[in-house]
Amino acid sequence: MKATEGDAPKPTRGPNCWDCRYLAITWDVRLPYGCKFMGFRSKMIPSLEVLRTDGRFCGAFSPKPVQPPTDKSQNASRQAVGQPSKRRETDRSSRFISINLIT
Repeated sequence: MKATEGDAPKPTRGPNCWDCRYLAITWDVRLPYGCKFMGFRSKMIPSLEVLRTDGRFCGAFSPKPVQPPTDKSQNASRQAVGQPSKRRETDRSSRFISINLIT
């Protein structure tokens, strides 16, 4: 049997819900995953639940919007962990009194 020109190859894998904008993680421990588009919660990833129930791959898949890259100047003000600030030397409003707790 030959494939005709109008036949599209069948996909072997369904959509990845982790890349879908409609995937929801719910508060319910028994039903942790949900689909905002179809309005249900499930124990399994929603695309697998749709495949199991309907026999077809999920048709509601829509990729998550691409987030713009963050500006490096915004991150420059944050100091890396392990680099102490100079607040004790520069803040003169309150004196820093060291207390020796080991006697």
